[in-house]
Amino acid sequence: GICTPELMNKLTGHPASSFDAVFCNDCNRLFRETGFAAHLDAMQMLMANMMHETCNFVYMQEIADGWAYENRSDLGNTSPGDGPKYKGAGVLQLTGKFNYSRLSEGINDPKVMNGVDYVSNTYPFTSAKIWIEENNLLSVCLTQGFDQCCVRINGGWNGYEDRLNKYHICQRHMK
Repeated sequence: GICTPELMNKLTGHPASSFDAVFCNDCNRLFRETGFAAHLDAMQMLMANMMHETCNFVYMQEIADGWAYENRSDLGNTSPGDGPKYKGAGVLQLTGKFNYSRLSEGINDPKVMNGVDYVSNTYPFTSAKIWIEENNLLSVCLTQGFDQCCVRINGGWNGYEDRLNKYHICQRHMK
């Protein structure tokens, strides 16, 4: 796979030692299982956006405590404590008991339902798989390019300059 501790050091400036095998293997798994591994430019687009969304992989779970999601039936949060338990996890912030359950079923791991700590530590990248597939992100990248990749992920133009800067870094180092 393309993701190695050395590559992540070049992309983020963080020490290679801060990227373990679980992290790198899960990144490679996401690229492989979503088809991005076969398309370098699309992979660079996705990596740049994931770097932006997590501040270069520093925040692998939502900073907020998650209580804002309590009793949000639209997210499937119907039991006490579901808000914090199922707050945003991983590179694209998987959120809500409903979405966690879909991931759990999709990758056949019931432990996903343990919540945010398990998902952010075990599936930092795979946590985004279902969203990427359902939003046809690979097709967007291949046919519409970087700007539309950003809009599909973000819903607008928040952080565009940073995303673009990270895309240029990815173009230099991901080969």
